[in-house]
Amino acid sequence: MSWTSFIETAPAAGHAVQVYDDVSELARSFAAFVAAGFRDGDPAIAIATADHREAFAGELVQRGWDPAELERKGLLASADAEELLDRFMDGETPSAERFEHVVGGLVDEVSARHPGRTIRAFGEMVDVLWRRGQQEAATALEELWNELARTRSFALLCGYHLDIFEPDVQRDALPEVFRTHSHTRAVEEPSRLAAAVDQALSEVVGPARAAWIYLDVAEHVPHGSLPRAQAVLSWLSTSGFPNAPAILERARMYYRLRAA
Repeated sequence: MSWTSFIETAPAAGHAVQVYDDVSELARSFAAFVAAGFRDGDPAIAIATADHREAFAGELVQRGWDPAELERKGLLASADAEELLDRFMDGETPSAERFEHVVGGLVDEVSARHPGRTIRAFGEMVDVLWRRGQQEAATALEELWNELARTRSFALLCGYHLDIFEPDVQRDALPEVFRTHSHTRAVEEPSRLAAAVDQALSEVVGPARAAWIYLDVAEHVPHGSLPRAQAVLSWLSTSGFPNAPAILERARMYYRLRAA
């Protein structure tokens, strides 16, 4: 299933992740995800940080939805990510029992008001933990969400603020983040990333060497497991290729320039 299909259909137990650089990217994914459900009468849960809720509300308004009215109708339930985390964390580790009570209880409340509907849930508690340096706790929390999806009917969208042009992010963070999700999106515009990576490769190593890199990536990365450009960034960061830092830095520059 494609990313667009996940956003539109939100299959129960689907678990997607949007990696973002700017909060506006995350807001657009969030709004598209929940608005597709609102059109069909499906409820949503938004577990977001205080500084992101305003951006999310603004994006919903631009799409013709009044967040306050949605909450009054019971279609949108909101919670603060950091406050919710404090209720089920046991030191440096999320408590499975408390998570079931706190987050499972919130899902149950919304489900009781909308029987037979699949809830569209958004959560960035994992990102809060990741940015605190608690990566193991974030991964454990992702697994708790997956466990909860076995007994409740919801689709989940997560957000991670990561710089995909950093080699250590490609090498260490993204594989772990992607492992716990059924649908992944490393950038908002994959075609723009592909063009930026193409240009960076050609300029740093030349067209012939760039073609060799694409062939080697195709040989070592399972077909369809990652978009081509993301697979190249991952390969560059893990293969020890000597020009990797220069290519990633130039790809970052072109990706941002192409946005303008």
